[in-house]
Amino acid sequence: MAACYISTGFTLDCRTNSSGGIKTMWLLGGSGNTISGYTVTNSEVSAIGGTGTWFKFQLPKQAGSLSETLGINTTSQSVTFQPEIVVNLPKLQTSLRDAFVDMVSQNEIFALIEDNNNRYWLVFLDNGGLVTAGSLNTGQAYTDLNGATAITISGGEPTSIREVLVTTTIQAVFTAGGFTFQS
Repeated sequence: MAACYISTGFTLDCRTNSSGGIKTMWLLGGSGNTISGYTVTNSEVSAIGGTGTWFKFQLPKQAGSLSETLGINTTSQSVTFQPEIVVNLPKLQTSLRDAFVDMVSQNEIFALIEDNNNRYWLVFLDNGGLVTAGSLNTGQAYTDLNGATAITISGGEPTSIREVLVTTTIQAVFTAGGFTFQS
């Protein structure tokens, strides 16, 4: 039987600002765009290799979230991590419609998230994610969101989401491995 044990604790920090939400999302998907490998140093991704272009989605304030739940089967003693990204994108127009259709048509999406605490998270790192919900709406009232609402990208992974170790820029971590970034 394997030795399973708790190897670390958690110390509560001072009450400083820890804001919820997503600031920016980059997506990688489509034929020939893939992650071929990554290096983990002290539980953070320090290098990543692959091919393709990461496409940038700037989000309005309080318009996106990243969460991860557990899928547990006590009979088989298996655990999966189920990350989920939900975003709202404003201004329904052809370019947003095209981005929405592109996301929905992908069989495998990898995501990089910058949260509102300036931390970067790799999501769907091993198995990729899929768009599982979302809609395009004009809204009804003048102040309603006109755009893409509740675009949900979900997945199932063998490991939890990973923070990316950024010593210079986020682009440097990825471009060294063969990727390009859309600005």
